[in-house]
Amino acid sequence: MGKQPILSVISNKQEMKFPSYEESREYQAKLIGLWEQQQLVLGYTEQTIALGTKCLSEFLDVSNKFIWEVSMVDADKFYLGLVGRGLAYSTRRKYQSTISTFLEYLRTRHSHEIWEKYRIQVPNLLDKFNRYYHRKDDHNGQVIPPKPDILERFWDGMKDDMKKARKYSTVARDYTIFRMLELTGLRTHEIIMMDVKDCRFDLGDKGKLHVRFGKGSKGSGYKRRWVPMLDDVDILIKWYIERIRPLFTSENEGPLFLSESGVRLNKHTARRALTRRQEKMGFSKEEIFSPHQLRHSFATRQTELGVDLLTLKELLGHADVATTFNYSNPGSDHLEKRVRMAQEKWRKQLLNFSKEGE
Repeated sequence: MGKQPILSVISNKQEMKFPSYEESREYQAKLIGLWEQQQLVLGYTEQTIALGTKCLSEFLDVSNKFIWEVSMVDADKFYLGLVGRGLAYSTRRKYQSTISTFLEYLRTRHSHEIWEKYRIQVPNLLDKFNRYYHRKDDHNGQVIPPKPDILERFWDGMKDDMKKARKYSTVARDYTIFRMLELTGLRTHEIIMMDVKDCRFDLGDKGKLHVRFGKGSKGSGYKRRWVPMLDDVDILIKWYIERIRPLFTSENEGPLFLSESGVRLNKHTARRALTRRQEKMGFSKEEIFSPHQLRHSFATRQTELGVDLLTLKELLGHADVATTFNYSNPGSDHLEKRVRMAQEKWRKQLLNFSKEGE
């Protein structure tokens, strides 16, 4: 008999080659870029998109993994870190929303592609144990405005600094910004983005401020509004434009607030300056207040003066009056003051009625 042939099974299965680390980095950056483009299509502002990207980057840095590799353990670790930083519940919920929205985008648009490259399904990081739900206290209503005596110490300290500071111009500029925060209720970004032309002294009783970069609701874009110059804000801004701003530039137009290099001041620089100057004055950690607290201080003062919520809503640039309601934190004697004001108004009406009947 002839020699039997030797049979062998030849496998056509090929070993899968996964992308390298650098290729994966480039691919992740591409996915994030595509997501940013999609956010623009949906109408979100560049500022909102940049904030979302920042949140996502923080998460990826903490997990030290690519987005398709992260797990619930990574999410728990990240959220625990947010709690440790003392971030508000609403802020932590925004971080979660950003991460879950991006993962949902990947699942919908790129899940097949990611599977082909890595044999990994886009992860789902949320369950009933780590999901941040919207809740009734999920707002800024817990923000307490600085006490009057603390504010008085701060303003006195700023005035004293202006008298002896080596850089008088920057102290005076910061003083103007901080006072505007307290006296107008504007946001830091709204003030920093103002130009000289936005200060219209020819409108209203004492002038109006044109807020061109007001915060829109749900990333809908900037919302414009006009804010009256209350509580001698007109005098403050005229002093700044005539006496202080020329120390930064010879131009009569352009940004209202400038840095020492002559460009528009950065909002983060202004915020850090407020904290730094309080620390320099010896304020304790409990006493130091934020720009947002000055905004609440404005709302509280206007409420105590009798300004109604709908008017205050327009001044603050809120989309919902429910948000405005949470901003006001009047003192314990507010009710007594309001009753006395109503009684005095009623007495005057009765007196006028009696005179008309004579």
